[in-house]
Amino acid sequence: MNSSTCGKPSGRFYRRRTGLTERFQAHDALRPLKAFQRKTVDYVAKRLLSDPDAVRHFLVADEVGLGKTMVARGVIARTIEALQDTVPRIDIIYICSNAAIAKQNVARLNVLGGERTRVLPTRLTMLALELARVGGIKREGVNFFSLTPGTSLDLKQGGGRQEERALIYRLIRGQFDKQDQRTLRKMFMRPAGPKGWRNTRQWVNGQQIEQSIERRFLQALEREPDILDQLRALIGQFRQHGDSDQELRRAVDRCVMTLRATLARESAEALEPDLIVLDEFQRFTELLHGDSEAADLARKLFDAIDPDGNQAKVLLLSATPYRMLSLRDDDADAGDHYREFLDVLGFLFGERGPAIRAELEDEMRRYRLAMQGLPGSFEDACRIKTGIEGTLRSVIARTERVAETAERDAMMRDVEVPVSIKPADLVEARAVAHVADAADAPGTVEYWKSAPFLLSFLRDYKLGQRLEQLKDAPGEALLAAIRNAGTAQIDTDAVEAYRPIPENNGRLRALKEIAFRDGMAKRLWLPPSMPYFGQRVTASKLLIFSQWAMVPDAIAALLSYDSERSMGMGQTGRSYSARHPQLLNFRRNKERLTGLRALPLVIPSPTLAATVDPLEIFQSSPSLADAAALRSEAGDRLQGLASELEQRPQAVQRPGVLSRLAPGTPQTDDEDSERAITWDWACAAALDIRSGAFDQWLAAGNILNDVVRADGQDAWHDHLHALSDAARGAALHGQPDRDRLIAHLTDLALGSPATCALRALHRIAPTLDLDDPGMLNAATRIGMAFRGLFNQPESQALLRTGVDDFYWQTVLHYCVDHDLQSVLDEYVHILMEAEGVMDAEPAHAISVLAQTIDDALSLKPSQIEIKRYRAHRDRLRITSEIRMRGRFATRLLQQAQEDGAQRTDTVRTAFNSPFRPFVLASTSVGQEGLDFHPYCHRLVHWNLPSNPVDLEQREGRVHRYKNHAVRLNLATRFRSALDAYPVEKDPWSVMFRKAHSTAMRPGDMEPYWLLDGETQIERYALSLPFSREAKLLGWLKRSVALYRLAFGQPRQDDLLSFLESLKNADAEIDLSKLQISLRPD
Repeated sequence: MNSSTCGKPSGRFYRRRTGLTERFQAHDALRPLKAFQRKTVDYVAKRLLSDPDAVRHFLVADEVGLGKTMVARGVIARTIEALQDTVPRIDIIYICSNAAIAKQNVARLNVLGGERTRVLPTRLTMLALELARVGGIKREGVNFFSLTPGTSLDLKQGGGRQEERALIYRLIRGQFDKQDQRTLRKMFMRPAGPKGWRNTRQWVNGQQIEQSIERRFLQALEREPDILDQLRALIGQFRQHGDSDQELRRAVDRCVMTLRATLARESAEALEPDLIVLDEFQRFTELLHGDSEAADLARKLFDAIDPDGNQAKVLLLSATPYRMLSLRDDDADAGDHYREFLDVLGFLFGERGPAIRAELEDEMRRYRLAMQGLPGSFEDACRIKTGIEGTLRSVIARTERVAETAERDAMMRDVEVPVSIKPADLVEARAVAHVADAADAPGTVEYWKSAPFLLSFLRDYKLGQRLEQLKDAPGEALLAAIRNAGTAQIDTDAVEAYRPIPENNGRLRALKEIAFRDGMAKRLWLPPSMPYFGQRVTASKLLIFSQWAMVPDAIAALLSYDSERSMGMGQTGRSYSARHPQLLNFRRNKERLTGLRALPLVIPSPTLAATVDPLEIFQSSPSLADAAALRSEAGDRLQGLASELEQRPQAVQRPGVLSRLAPGTPQTDDEDSERAITWDWACAAALDIRSGAFDQWLAAGNILNDVVRADGQDAWHDHLHALSDAARGAALHGQPDRDRLIAHLTDLALGSPATCALRALHRIAPTLDLDDPGMLNAATRIGMAFRGLFNQPESQALLRTGVDDFYWQTVLHYCVDHDLQSVLDEYVHILMEAEGVMDAEPAHAISVLAQTIDDALSLKPSQIEIKRYRAHRDRLRITSEIRMRGRFATRLLQQAQEDGAQRTDTVRTAFNSPFRPFVLASTSVGQEGLDFHPYCHRLVHWNLPSNPVDLEQREGRVHRYKNHAVRLNLATRFRSALDAYPVEKDPWSVMFRKAHSTAMRPGDMEPYWLLDGETQIERYALSLPFSREAKLLGWLKRSVALYRLAFGQPRQDDLLSFLESLKNADAEIDLSKLQISLRPD
């Protein structure tokens, strides 16, 4: 038995069934792990599986960003390897807090290789359906499962979802006669409507059910007959009173909740976990110690024993398994860190927990007294510390960067940006204060300091609630305050006209200076870390943390609006809310094909990809000054193909057509014109069809069938057939001169997104030919995703600045000028590990990468509602005037606020790409568990946290494996390593191997997490002058260096103050030797 699960807020379910037809070796699964991670895996596996005093529960508490998920991968592999000879069925369960973390990590945990673990949306109550859908529980081999506490274990939601009620009805209907069944269907229908309820029941009735769960559930109802007896009584009452009786309705919901709890419990009992992985478990510690139904279900899993007597092991993952540091001024609901610490230890030590807990409390007390007696008690403190380490290491392992580096803040530097206060800021603050006073709402000083246009972004703050309550009888004072609060609201008329809007907030002005550096306001993707020509631009995305929920809305709306203005959206002649046409389409308009010349953007050319490679040019000429120099080198390499193509073109029989397509003439959709001249859009395909594989692939036309259906490109296949016919034709129509032909081939070779994608994919899958159908499909999918990028209104406004080129030509030029090949080479290298396909079959790996790139480029902008408050006669009118877009910058929402276009996982995928959004603003929802490091080395604290542990958590989002700063330094220091390798090699793998071979630090931390160089992770604290926060950062940084010495102690701030006084007094003792180290031996 073994199951690996990764849970999500939406209750997604992951499962992979794999019979162990041959002996499993953990070695391959451990290969991606670095040395310090493998050391932890070996230690944990010993403690859980083989030591004479092996434990059932173990905590890996590695510092933020050091790859605890990869350690879990190794422990899973070791567990399968150890149990396969004695346990026929191995179940692994992975539990995490939400969908985004699950999607991020589940592929990395799939140690069995092959097809990626599937994502199946479900809850524990729906396990019977999902298991049956994928073939049922495998009785031999390995099962992987995924659960989330919020949706899988917590059943407080009364009647639950209609799918759950429909399944329960199907399972119990045999216990009732026909008349009772009809009544029961009506009782279970609400709140769904009749049609929706009927459709749901039909869907559920059409599914297979895992028989073992159905049998368990019905047997449980036999053991507890009161449940169905109560339901029968409610049926009688329902017939008499119907659905209008609210108390009866609540009684029905309570009965359904009992049935749901029973089904969940029996579904959990059907699992036989060998290893349970609890990821970021500090988010649901109530499962360990609580007395809720969710905790009861969790304990059934934790204490599970299979029929052969094997007992489940539990691996906990958390950098902050309890509140590592609590201070006197912390909120009361922040938790008692000392109790949390002891509770975690109680769970880890199991039956021995109470005795060990008491012993450790005594030792910690002695340790505290010894530290308070420093410097004279230094030796005693060291001795007590060693004893505590020995006890804790039996159930806890923790690795920290501080153990690897001489500098505690390695690769971190503070960057000061002045935050000013202007008179207009104070005018807005006064206006908001008058509104708050008139509404008898709390003071708004902190609100004003945090966000501009406060009234536009109120959300559910108390001031907004109060204004909503008073809108029908506001009073003259409030109406007057609203009339005078124009500066505190966005002028939506100005927005519609793309006029400038004032920046009455010091933090926002400072943020714009950071965010718009290096021309980022007008870029479509981040400059590459290793450009193949020209000077490097060391730009970065921005990750912003704020304590206020209104701030992410304001940042996303206002920065994106200014970016749109910079890109020329105000010069399009359309208003902010107007719809914009898409210029790159594959449709039929009045029987004319509209996008033949856009085909080379989305159809890759294996011939051009092989003939010209910007990486090869870069390796042979590493000092190219600009894109023109790259074009010149490429043109030389294309002379042979140009000579071959010169034999194909012939004059167009219809006079005047060629001149109409010359630069400087208006663009036309005329199909006859496009068909008449074919050399420009069919020349690459004419070269490629010499390959039988490409010819067959193109002629079949079965390319992106699912994608184009969803995208509405109704004539896509007609375009493909037209391309195939033109490429196969005896002649290409049109007569370009040789210079024009070479220039066009150069643009296609260097600038076609699909061709660039083909090269990039070939670097990480070199065993596949360039004309392999899987490679061509993946590159086409990426090319189609870029079509979506260049169809965005901002992209069109940016690129359509003249009349010398057609839009498709402008797109090609932009891609060449902005080094798209280098951008994609770097991106696919990152994705190989991020998507967990390092050891997958190449065809599967490139398919996964193409899907991820498509997802990253397809993120829809966030929609930020802008409120408007107006005094209208004697009433307060509140309207939602407009929704502002967030594309340059976006926000990370709480789970309950997510929508389909802006789910946490889709936002994370896009932010972790080189493409927009370039700014991500979050509250604490993004502070734990999620990775945001691939293209971000600039972290902005809009508000500083009050606790140094929270500071570390925030900064740990970007201080991670192969982070952006590391790659920038790698490209600077190890670019020369490419000279010894063929161009087909992934250049980033080559450079990382070279850097690793010369690393000075042990344990593989260098070069993957730390690599010295000019670029560091940058910390920005946007503190107002003379505010308390201006001094807070210094205290936080000092406390980060000291709080580990207060490990597990009550009243930590007192001890911190004492230790800081010792440090300031230059006491001749090495305080670092008193830090409790739980690093594996």
